[in-house]
Amino acid sequence: MKVKLRFYSAHREIVGTREMEIEIEEKATIKDVMRKLIERYPGLRELENSTLYSLNHKYAKGDEELKDGDELAIFPPVEGG
Repeated sequence: MKVKLRFYSAHREIVGTREMEIEIEEKATIKDVMRKLIERYPGLRELENSTLYSLNHKYAKGDEELKDGDELAIFPPVEGG
């Protein structure tokens, strides 16, 4: 299965691109994808606990399963004031 990933802010800086497509196993979760990314980009580890996800333009939790063709956005918490 293929999933399209979009990166924002510090995540984009670490990965070095705005988006990429990755191959994942069937029944993979968002957290599975994050573990795979951390193996490839160790700098993401320090952001892991505060990372937010949007799956197909809706906020998502790490335990949600992905389907072929899904779009997963990975970004830090939004701050403002």
